[in-house]
Amino acid sequence: MASTAQTLRTFTSPDGLFRFKYSAILVDCAQTLSASASTSVSASTLTACTSQAEMCGDGERAGNTIACFAYPKERFKDKPTFIAATFFVAEIDSAKTKKACLKAPQDWKLAGSTGLNGVSFLVFDAGGGNWAGGSQTGPIFVAFHHGKCFELGLQTAMAHGGYDPEILERFTKQDDDEIKNRLKQALDSFTFTK
Repeated sequence: MASTAQTLRTFTSPDGLFRFKYSAILVDCAQTLSASASTSVSASTLTACTSQAEMCGDGERAGNTIACFAYPKERFKDKPTFIAATFFVAEIDSAKTKKACLKAPQDWKLAGSTGLNGVSFLVFDAGGGNWAGGSQTGPIFVAFHHGKCFELGLQTAMAHGGYDPEILERFTKQDDDEIKNRLKQALDSFTFTK
């Protein structure tokens, strides 16, 4: 499933404040979800960007999702435990100060801090969503930059295979690594340009 050659594209925010590189195989969810209301979008493209829990934001704080890219679900159509996986960038409109930005919702756990291309981010385990038959996990990276609060997230939603070992074994570590490597490429290349 993994490909050694990657065609990379560059996403630059509309205000020019940040950019990142992402694999050309990823689905542009921000464009897909806004287009789905007014035009016909293929079901496979739309389902790559959706789950029971929010895939293009943290689901907790009011924000404006600027970019959201998903791993294409059709690549794992024969592996029913895979629901969706995304990388997103959101501006949290309600957090006008650094203190408000870095104060996470009560159910988030601080997992540490990290630097991304010269900017320090707090890393939280947001807990994702859990529902009967599935769950969502992934870290949320939070930084206050140029008077704005930003969240970067890596979210993966998986269905639980019940007690059928056949279903549980279909989605392999190699599959998981393929998805994470494609999405982490965008995270690792994220840089503020101003």
